[in-house]
Amino acid sequence: MTEQLKKLTENYISETDALLANRKFGEGMFGMADSARNSPIHMEYYQAVETAVKEALSNSPDSTTADEAVQFLLTAEEAFPCSTLASWMLVAIQNHALPLIPLMSKEKREELFAWFNKHVPRLQRLPVQREIIKALKP
Repeated sequence: MTEQLKKLTENYISETDALLANRKFGEGMFGMADSARNSPIHMEYYQAVETAVKEALSNSPDSTTADEAVQFLLTAEEAFPCSTLASWMLVAIQNHALPLIPLMSKEKREELFAWFNKHVPRLQRLPVQREIIKALKP
């Protein structure tokens, strides 16, 4: 599953880079439409990640698979340097880690709890990130 998530993410970042490269001068400024920001590829990526996670859940993944998938979902923003346009969606996909967290090994949950606590400042956490930290909490 992690390889599938990685491929989806790499394709998404390539697509967002292409959108930004093809953007017309002044697009998105002064209230003008922004085709890169309004592109359907953002939701398509989000939904593809959701589908991959649901597929994996339907196959009753073992703790190793869950550990790897959750780690990928929570660290993707840091692991894949990309434009701000894409980085927000890499934060949004963290939501898909929630149903996998109960399937994780205790050790990996504790490790990711410590990492997440250190790398995501408490006052800057989004609501889903607060849910994630509660789910990971030992």
